[in-house]
Amino acid sequence: MNKLEIPVIFTHFNQQPNYLKFALKSAKNLNKTVVLVGDDTNKNFWENHWNTTQIVSDKYEHFQKSYVHMSTNPQQFELFCFKRFFYLEEWMKNKEEKKAFLLDSDVISFANYSDQAHTNVISDDNYLAALMTSKYEGQFQWASSPHFSYWTSEGLENFTSFCMEAYNNKNIRDKLEQKFKWHIENNKSGGICDMTFLYLWSQNNPKVANFSKVMDDITVENCINVSANYLKDEYQMQLGVKKIIFKNGIPYGFNKILNKETRFLCIHCQGTAKILMRFFYYENLRPFYLVGKLVEIIKTKTKFFIEEMKQKG
Repeated sequence: MNKLEIPVIFTHFNQQPNYLKFALKSAKNLNKTVVLVGDDTNKNFWENHWNTTQIVSDKYEHFQKSYVHMSTNPQQFELFCFKRFFYLEEWMKNKEEKKAFLLDSDVISFANYSDQAHTNVISDDNYLAALMTSKYEGQFQWASSPHFSYWTSEGLENFTSFCMEAYNNKNIRDKLEQKFKWHIENNKSGGICDMTFLYLWSQNNPKVANFSKVMDDITVENCINVSANYLKDEYQMQLGVKKIIFKNGIPYGFNKILNKETRFLCIHCQGTAKILMRFFYYENLRPFYLVGKLVEIIKTKTKFFIEEMKQKG
C-alpha cells in the first residue's frame, strides 16, 4: 500500500443488516482497501473481514469495568459505539497500519478518501485525527461524530486512553454528570455517549481536524435528516432531508450560507433514512431518492395512526 492508500474501515458487531452491504460496496467502488471489523455474526458478509470474536482488547475490558451508564439509550447500544474505537485500535496494531478512515454502517461513499478527504483536509500529516463537529452546539449538546472520521494510530491510542480514564478523572466526570443531569431535568433524550467523549477529547485540540467545514467547495455530509452541517440551517432541504443534486454521479447540496452548490464526499443516512441508501447506491434510482423518503413518511404516519387507534381501543 503506497503512502496515499489509507484503508477504509467499517465496524459492526452482532448483526449483518442489508444496508451495511450498500455502505461497504459503495466505499469499495472507489477505495482500494475496505475492511469490515466484525465478529462471528457477520464473518461471511464481506470478503475483507476481521473477526474480533476471539480477540480480547485489554483496554476495552478495562473501560467496560469503569463505564457508568448515563444515557436514555440502552447500555449495550452505547457500549457497542465505544467498542469500535478499541477494536479499530486492535486492528491497526495487528496490521501495523498508521492511518485509517472509520465510517459508520449507514454512510454511502462517493469519493476516494485517500485522494480527496486526505488531500483537502489533513494532507500535512500534523493531525492526530479528524471528526465531524458542528459549530452551533447549544447548552450541553456536546457532540463530535465519528460517522466519517480519520485516525492515526497515535490519535486512536490517545482517545481510547482518554475513555479509560474519564470516569476516574473528577474534572471529566463532573462534566459528564452535569450534562446528563441537564438531559434528565429537561426531559431530553440521549445523554453521555461516544460522541460526548470525542467532543471533550478533541475540544480546543489543534491536532484534531474538522470534516464538517467546507473546503474548496467540498465537505462531508453530516446527516441527511438535518439542514445543518458545520453551521445551523446551512443546506437546502426537501421533504425533511437535504436536497441532493447529482452531477456525473457526484452528490451536491445547495449551501445557503455560501449561496453555491457544495460537493458531498459521502451521505450519512442516519436512522430511518437508511431506506435511502439503496436509492443512492444504484445510479438509476438516484433521481428518485425522494420516493424513498415518501415511503418512510407513509410508514411512520401509518405506524403512528395504528398505535393511536390501539390506545383509543
